[in-house]
Amino acid sequence: MPIMTKHISARPSFYERRVKLILITVIFAAALALGQAARIFASDYVRPPGRTNLLRTSHNDESYSVIECSGTKITAIGRYVSDGLRKMYIWGYEDSTGSYSMHGNKDGSYTAELSLKATEGPHSLVLKLNSGAMMLYRTYYDEENGWYFPLNGLDRTNRNVFDHIYEAPAEAAALYLSGSDDPEEINTALEQIKLYAEEVTADTEDDYQKARKISQFIAKSFYYDEDAREGDAGLDTIALYNVLKTGRTVCGGFANMFCAMAEAVGIDAVNIKGGVTGGGVTYDTLPEGSQNHEWAAFWYEKEQRWVWEDACWDGAGNYSNGEFEPGELREMYFDISDEALAMNHRADKAERRSYFAARPETSVLGGGEAQPDSLPGDAVPEESAPAETSADILAEAESAASASAAAQEQSPVSPAPQQETRDNTIYYVIIAVLAVLVIAAAVIVIKTIVNGRKN
Repeated sequence: MPIMTKHISARPSFYERRVKLILITVIFAAALALGQAARIFASDYVRPPGRTNLLRTSHNDESYSVIECSGTKITAIGRYVSDGLRKMYIWGYEDSTGSYSMHGNKDGSYTAELSLKATEGPHSLVLKLNSGAMMLYRTYYDEENGWYFPLNGLDRTNRNVFDHIYEAPAEAAALYLSGSDDPEEINTALEQIKLYAEEVTADTEDDYQKARKISQFIAKSFYYDEDAREGDAGLDTIALYNVLKTGRTVCGGFANMFCAMAEAVGIDAVNIKGGVTGGGVTYDTLPEGSQNHEWAAFWYEKEQRWVWEDACWDGAGNYSNGEFEPGELREMYFDISDEALAMNHRADKAERRSYFAARPETSVLGGGEAQPDSLPGDAVPEESAPAETSADILAEAESAASASAAAQEQSPVSPAPQQETRDNTIYYVIIAVLAVLVIAAAVIVIKTIVNGRKN
């Protein structure tokens, strides 16, 4: 009779169980670290250009559109309280045979739908208001994807300027008030600015609405000086004493006026230096283009955010050939969304100019020092105000004025997006090391389990 034996499976030893537990813990921790590194990498990495089918034009609830593309169809809903929407169309296809419908309400809200095919390539979607003012948004069409909005990466990087705000010295602010740093001109300009700001914002408590009224006032009251742009715009073109006196200026003057009026009513605002499309700069070259524009932004304490503002590009009129040419106000660039702004603006630097600290006793002629205002939010100064002479400040201001005189018109150009280059080697190394660690730990665990079963 055969001898019956009972098979007893070998159980892992206490040591093996501890090894497995430790290795599993290592794998779990490494996986968490890998995920965290990937998250940091994704948030800090400048994403390659792409596309989106959904665009909100502004965060201003009284003047915005939400536009969605799907194949050959473009649909939009929105609201324009002060100036209702008349029509939505693609530039150059106003009389197209494509289908179009729109329904407007008394409160300025609307719904619209446009369906058409176009030639492949860049186009401009036009929202035309009842006043005749037009707002253009870059869009693209191809047979495979239909309509979409291109992304060039600036929608993510433009806000980096608020991380390091440059505090301009009082001497520079004085020259932006009076090109000759004349004490009487500085006082006159400040008094007039404060008067305008208080009148415009009377009976308005909310800072957002105050800033909006100031932006509208500037866009309607001052004209863009085409003659200065085509000629040789100097410091006097953007010095606020002369802007108030002549009623015209270039982009730097619009930005100076907004920031000074905002400061007069207690709103922190900064000048933004950067580039825009136009004057030889295309959508293709915008990420690396020249610095040819200046606009503004203000801090909205209630919502803890910076709000874009460009009264120059919202401006209603031009000054050309010695004559004032009235136009229609549009509110496209007040609180414009990052995605819409990136279609034609690149922010390079934010600069705070404390105009009311630049009174004659703190000007170049009067001497003295001005104390910078505290920064809102988590912004920190980029650098301390440099020790500059009057000549240095004047040269810098003159250079800024010349840059402000760049072409301001947006034109439909090829929107082939550009990818910003950046050295992300450290992130690749971290992710690679963590990945190797996870794989190695997994191999050890698998081998330990297999060996345990064999035993």
